[in-house]
Amino acid sequence: MASSTKDLNKVLTRGNLMSMAVGQIIGAGVMVMSISALGMTGRSVNIAFVVAAIFTVVGSVPTIFYTSVVRLRGGYYSQAALFCGEKFSGFYIVTYFISNCSLAMYAIGFSSYFISLFPAFAGKEKLVSIILITGFFILNYFGTDKIAKAQDIMFYVLVAALLMFTAFGLPKVQWAGYFGNDLFGQPLFSNGISGLLTAASFLTFATGGATLMVNFSAEAVNPQKDIPFVIITSTLGVAVLYALLASCIGGILPADEVLAAGNLAVIAKVIMPTPCYYAFIIGGAMFALGTTLNSSIGWVTKPLLQAIEDGWLPASWGKLSKYKTPYVLQAIFYVINVAAILFGFDVSQLGQLTLIINNVTGIVLVLGILKLPTMFPEQWKKSPYYVSDALFKFLMMLGVAFLCLQFYMNVKGTTWSVVAINAVTLVIAFAYSTYMIKAGKIHMTISYDLD
Repeated sequence: MASSTKDLNKVLTRGNLMSMAVGQIIGAGVMVMSISALGMTGRSVNIAFVVAAIFTVVGSVPTIFYTSVVRLRGGYYSQAALFCGEKFSGFYIVTYFISNCSLAMYAIGFSSYFISLFPAFAGKEKLVSIILITGFFILNYFGTDKIAKAQDIMFYVLVAALLMFTAFGLPKVQWAGYFGNDLFGQPLFSNGISGLLTAASFLTFATGGATLMVNFSAEAVNPQKDIPFVIITSTLGVAVLYALLASCIGGILPADEVLAAGNLAVIAKVIMPTPCYYAFIIGGAMFALGTTLNSSIGWVTKPLLQAIEDGWLPASWGKLSKYKTPYVLQAIFYVINVAAILFGFDVSQLGQLTLIINNVTGIVLVLGILKLPTMFPEQWKKSPYYVSDALFKFLMMLGVAFLCLQFYMNVKGTTWSVVAINAVTLVIAFAYSTYMIKAGKIHMTISYDLD
């Protein structure tokens, strides 16, 4: 079948999008990336999550504005093409490949928890990770409606498990000395304010998953109403839960012990009875990473499908199965992420590999949205999120300022090799986009709807 985002089935309801968004946010956030953030800032990891949530909410405002006006069938790619032009859309699609190597991060995190529950598999982390990612790619082959049903089930189990962890953990947090510099013989800010901001910038990857629902626009029943609502409610709700969970991460055991374990299982074992501990590891930790992996595989191919239609990538890559799934693209991402597992990338490396690229493209995308009121004046004025021109511009520039701060902190907090990889990727993306346009291979199509 020919590749087109018009061919995708519109099956995702507000409830489906909500479970996708919450699952997308929670997975890497508390279960995996929180451990890396603990190493960056120590016990103040809960404060880092609050700061990250503020960054995320402010950064989400532009997305809320434009998704209330138009349906972007190609997700972020269609946003790049519509608001930033042809050349940037090609630039964006190249960086997209690298930034989504991070799917492997969720499978690697899953294997860590799996082995804490089943020690007999110690030393077989790569095998467990590959089996998991293979299973979810197979599930996604059978269509978006199937992954939505699986996601809904995992979502309810996940939330229940995290609430249980919080209920057991908060009474055991050593609140008396938490915000001082003596608890466990460690300071509140282990690396000062700089470490706090570095951790917060790192954690925006964990708190910002809701905006990725934009990539499900072609398959949403009512994206202009449902996607903005889901972005707001899921981000704020999870942010509150994150702050409470992060207090348990930093205030029950010394940071060194948690960092040595590399996951939350060591805390869960201390605060929970054995049956609850097993329920948390399976329903909380494993399902959190599973929901993120499931939804990520679901949306990751949709921007590329639209890019193929416009000529940026080979047409053969966009073939659809009888279930309306782009199976060739799924296979490509499967190979990329299995390779990341086999080559031994760790969670921190994969997370940092994507952040700088995402910051650069995010800044350009937000600047492009400044055109929204002039491009779609009637639809913008009818939006429930309509604001005056002055406030609109202020919020856009505030979003850009936050992204610039995150960019600085991410560059400052990573190695020069990771910075170099990001820089080379950006150069290649620019060169590829320029070449394809000059070669006359690009024929942009309209990939948005107003109803």
